[in-house]
Amino acid sequence: MRLVLSLAGLILAAGSAWAQPGDLVKQGQQIFEDNCAQCHLKSGQGLPGTFPALDKNPFVVGDPKPVLATVLNGRKGTLGQMPSWKDKLDNQQVAAVVTYIRQAWSNRGPAVTSAMAAAIKGK
Repeated sequence: MRLVLSLAGLILAAGSAWAQPGDLVKQGQQIFEDNCAQCHLKSGQGLPGTFPALDKNPFVVGDPKPVLATVLNGRKGTLGQMPSWKDKLDNQQVAAVVTYIRQAWSNRGPAVTSAMAAAIKGK
């Protein structure tokens, strides 16, 4: 009986783990809308010459490390400044918003994890 209950618990736990990417995207969408959409727009199109588009942006869907570093540490560039979010968002929230922008609109980049965000934050 215990084995059956343990096995059922493992199946349920695995099922919830499989559901996490969708939950991560949903959480990331809310974080994006609350914090990023003012500049990058809800459509991810940005404002030309002011804030870069995130949709169809090779930087966003490429290697996730620079994207994570940009969200965590901010960025100064020719278009202006992006604030640092490392003191405002925890690693899970950073992973969620980066996963969202990598999978929203026409983007199809792989998800990132909170462990990846923590590794970048620690550097």
